[in-house]
Amino acid sequence: MTLDFIRGVQILIVAFLSYVITITFAGWFESWMAKQMGDDTPEQLGFLTLNPLEHFNVFGFAAVLWGIFYARLLPFQLIPGWGRYIPLLPDTMRGKNLRLRGFVEFIGRSIAHLILLLITSTIIIFLYRYHFIAYTGSHASFLKVISVLLTSLISQNLILFVVHFTVGVFKYIIHFHVPRLDTISWERIILGFFILTIGIIILRPILEDIASFLIIMIQVFFVSIGL
Repeated sequence: MTLDFIRGVQILIVAFLSYVITITFAGWFESWMAKQMGDDTPEQLGFLTLNPLEHFNVFGFAAVLWGIFYARLLPFQLIPGWGRYIPLLPDTMRGKNLRLRGFVEFIGRSIAHLILLLITSTIIIFLYRYHFIAYTGSHASFLKVISVLLTSLISQNLILFVVHFTVGVFKYIIHFHVPRLDTISWERIILGFFILTIGIIILRPILEDIASFLIIMIQVFFVSIGL
């Protein structure tokens, strides 16, 4: 077998593991979060499980493979995979703070990706700090594969966090506010837009610093493992 073939197989294995870990945890966590908020629909449909088969989406994984083999044909080099669609029904909730609980439910998947992002970033920083990546002993190849898997998880979950948080907020607005837009005064709409603008201005430098740090870390590790 040629070196290129072996490297290609390693890339496929890493992509598969990264995809399975991400979609399984995110799907389970979203279902768990929905149940905690009072919506047991995902549990009834069988999504409250860590069985990867219940969350695997053929088209979602195919997108990952497309990004690997045809990245040069795209304006971006990473296509994050997605799992099966999990229906959320906040209208089945009962009790107090329904809007707050509905908001938490809608952003549940983005929280899952944020957790994975923080965990993998912590691990890879630990490996870098204690020079495990530069290790040249008998387990050097294994550590390089682990580092590639971690960087893949970081890249994928960073993108998915942003995507699902945006989608979750949009779903929340559509579900709880769009049917009632005619009852909202223009003063509140203008005030809400002003607060959102201020929030973006305040948080933008922080988000840019976080993204820049993660990108630098990813580049450092890719260079350190010779990719």
